[in-house]
This record gives sequence, structure tokens and C-alpha cells, in this order.
Amino acid sequence: MDVNEILSAFVDGEPVEPAALASALAVPGAREALIDFVRLRAAFADDRQPSDAFAQGMRGRLAGRRSPWNARPLRLAAAAALLALAGVGALDIGRRFRPAPSPDEPPSASRVLRYEPGVDWMPVKGR
Repeated sequence: MDVNEILSAFVDGEPVEPAALASALAVPGAREALIDFVRLRAAFADDRQPSDAFAQGMRGRLAGRRSPWNARPLRLAAAAALLALAGVGALDIGRRFRPAPSPDEPPSASRVLRYEPGVDWMPVKGR
């Protein structure tokens, strides 16, 4: 292993063979490298916990806060809107999958026109 790897493993608390550590410490510049590793570890160590007063205050605030979705009328309104949208979607699906009329069939009549002789039209003489 490299001298820096041995020293870094030692600072990190990993198991290191005593003979390897002794030979790594004998290398010139090893003392400075060991001090650099310790300083680096101390600079990035953040084991601080929030104070008890802060933690209790946040627990109290979070426990007292209710979500607006907990309100019963709002949930009922959301459920009604969801059901209405589902109904509209079902009607649209039914319309889309209705079989199309055959091109050989005439369209269905939407209204019936009735003509009465003498009221709606007059017979023409000579025809």
C-alpha cells in the first residue's frame, strides 16, 4: 500500500498493520501528511446535534400543523370532482367506441317533414 493510504486508513480508524504504520511513519514527509489528514478530518467532521430546546420547539410546531387535506369538506369536494371527471371520461369513451354507421346505410332521420296538399303546396294544372 501507498504511505498516504496507510496514514489515511489509520486516521479513519481502519485496521492497519503496526509494521506497515511504522514503516510509513519513517518515510520523509509522513508526519506532515498525517497532520494534514487529521486536519482534513476535523474540518469535515460535523457531528453536532441541534439543541434540545430547538428540537422540542420543532416537534411542537410540526405536531400542531395540520395539512389542508385533512379537512373533511375539502376531501369531499376533491372526491366529487374526481367522480365527475371519471363520469365525463366514461361518456367520452362510450362515444368513441360506438360503431360507426355503414356507408351503405342512409343516415338516420333527425326530423320528419310532412306536406299537406293545399296547405303546404298547391297542385299545378297541366303537369
